[in-house]
Amino acid sequence: MVASFPLSTSHAAEALRRILTWPARVSAARRTMSELSRMSEYELRDIGLTRSDLNDATALPLDADPSGLLVKRRSWRERPSAGREDLAA
Repeated sequence: MVASFPLSTSHAAEALRRILTWPARVSAARRTMSELSRMSEYELRDIGLTRSDLNDATALPLDADPSGLLVKRRSWRERPSAGREDLAA
């Protein structure tokens, strides 16, 4: 009798890769969050973030990537208002 595995070898290899690279990914995310937390309110505002965004990102589970949340928050604030001209142009 042959046992059937629900994951194909490529899925299993990808899962193994994610498990093995997890410490490096968590370390990189923590380093980035540490750098962001040292920024002033002015610097954070300049890149489209707030201190509250950082607090929310640090509340995510350890294995979650905080960059997705921060990108969503920044893009939400970037939406141009009707009748507002682009000051950077």
